[in-house]
Amino acid sequence: MKPLLIAVAAAALFTSSAHAYSEKDLARLLETNACAGCDLRQANLNGAKLAGADLRRANLRDADLKDADLSGANLAGADLRRADLEKALLPRAILLGVNAAGADFEKADLSYADLSGADLRNSDMEETNLNGATLAEASLGGADFKRADLTHANLAAVAAEKSNFERAILRGARLDGAVLAWADLDRADMTNASLKDADLTGARIKRANLSGANLEGAVLKDTILRITRLDDANLQGVKGLKQNQLDRACGTAVRSLPKKLTLLACN
Repeated sequence: MKPLLIAVAAAALFTSSAHAYSEKDLARLLETNACAGCDLRQANLNGAKLAGADLRRANLRDADLKDADLSGANLAGADLRRADLEKALLPRAILLGVNAAGADFEKADLSYADLSGADLRNSDMEETNLNGATLAEASLGGADFKRADLTHANLAAVAAEKSNFERAILRGARLDGAVLAWADLDRADMTNASLKDADLTGARIKRANLSGANLEGAVLKDTILRITRLDDANLQGVKGLKQNQLDRACGTAVRSLPKKLTLLACN
């Protein structure tokens, strides 16, 4: 067994008897790198080397996975509620349908990971790398994506009410059918993003960049667009958009601007 894994196992075995995880399951994981369905609640896996691990349906609730290497690991259906994954490495990991409500993914690497259908409500995704990741149909309500990199990420049909995407990078991201009602998108970069049929009711989009974005059929009722760029954006069939909203935005070559509405060029 590798020295680091021995240290992790030893630290876990000498913890208080009040721990929740199965010592047998923890030893099995560290020895074989596979523990589908195991009980690892509150386990100390800080800095563990678990690249390619099989953790399908594992119970990792409240586990410490900070700085752990889970590159390419399979965590489909795992319970990660309130787990600490700060700065963890999860590129190309499989997290289909995981329950990670309240989990901490701050500054983690989830590039090209598959989080389809995941429950990420109230999770901390600040400065997380989600470049090329798939989050289709995930539950993101109340999650914090401040400064996260979601370039070319797939967020189709996500439920992200009241989520925070302040200063997030969403260039070329797919948000078709996403529910972003009352979300904070201040200073977000959504250049060339697709928001077809998205619900942006009451969303705050101040000083953001929607240049080249596709907003066809999107709901923009009470959406704040102050000092937001809409250059070459597609507004065909948008719903709820009023002139007073556009008075605070700017852009040129806007496609399919609704009749009787005008938009000034940006300075």
